[in-house]
Amino acid sequence: MKDGRSLDHQTLEGYRFAAVKLRKREVPVATIAESFGVTTEAVYIWLKKARVSGIKSLKSSKSGGPEPDLDEKQFSSLLRAIRRPASKLGYATDLWSGPRLRHFIKHQFGVEYHKKHMPRFLRRIGLNFKFPERRSLEQDPIAVREWKKRRLPQLMKFAKSKNALIFYADESLVSLIPYVGRTWAFPEAKPIVRVSGRRGQHVGITAAVNAQGRLGFELTRENEMFTAKVFLRFIRKLRREQPKRFVVLIVDGAPTHTAKIVKSYSRENKKSFRMEILPAYSPELNPAEKPWVVLKSQNLNGSQAQDKSELRGEVNGHMKKLKKNKSKVVSFFVPKD
Repeated sequence: MKDGRSLDHQTLEGYRFAAVKLRKREVPVATIAESFGVTTEAVYIWLKKARVSGIKSLKSSKSGGPEPDLDEKQFSSLLRAIRRPASKLGYATDLWSGPRLRHFIKHQFGVEYHKKHMPRFLRRIGLNFKFPERRSLEQDPIAVREWKKRRLPQLMKFAKSKNALIFYADESLVSLIPYVGRTWAFPEAKPIVRVSGRRGQHVGITAAVNAQGRLGFELTRENEMFTAKVFLRFIRKLRREQPKRFVVLIVDGAPTHTAKIVKSYSRENKKSFRMEILPAYSPELNPAEKPWVVLKSQNLNGSQAQDKSELRGEVNGHMKKLKKNKSKVVSFFVPKD
């Protein structure tokens, strides 16, 4: 929870006035605080100020704030430092939090910023507050660099010589118990969405995407698990959909992808098919992971499917729509900041 000081002046002012109105309607302070993402203490301070000094006292009064105490050389040094993981400079983890940056500035340059000014200072020097992308500790950085600098360029060159289509493929399970994200609601309202509570019910799906906006997918059959035979069936379907093109399929090293029958199929069809294995523990290298975010957290957000049959119909329908949306599929290959 925040105390509100990191919010911009206009937003904070709106929250203050709204809090007074809601409290007059007897909305609990805890509910108001939770709705605005601030502490209950902050709301009590706003209410007391309005009661003692009048409602107009809640208007924002912007202050210029202190001038930066770091000189130009120190600023340059700071910017170079925070482009590196924090662990490289002696901290326990890689992440640069506000308190950690404040500590670093104080001990590196002898300059101390007040903690309430840190968010504004960090935005002023060009930083954004982001959720970091997770990377596995087991990932081999050398193998990833080898893939990016040598193997993938060679594969692209090979595909060009064969006029081949390069696909990335992945599998996922879609549960009958859906993802439920946030929704817009009035502060006094408590949003409720009724969803299935039946555990262990899911639909399996394999999908492949390519940079030109093509998508192929297949759902598992009733009570079917992901096996090498199921994966091989998907490969055959994908190739039937591209009958006149050489297909390069890039996948992770799951046992179903490296099974003997899959390798045998690749050898027997080497004139029109080739499969490549990504470095281990590197899902960020596979754009085929991205359709699952669209499917689960957007299309099926709060799904009210009551059984596997309904879920299967919803998954199939959404994947067909995604298959037609070539620009969306292409976006899976565009790096994000």
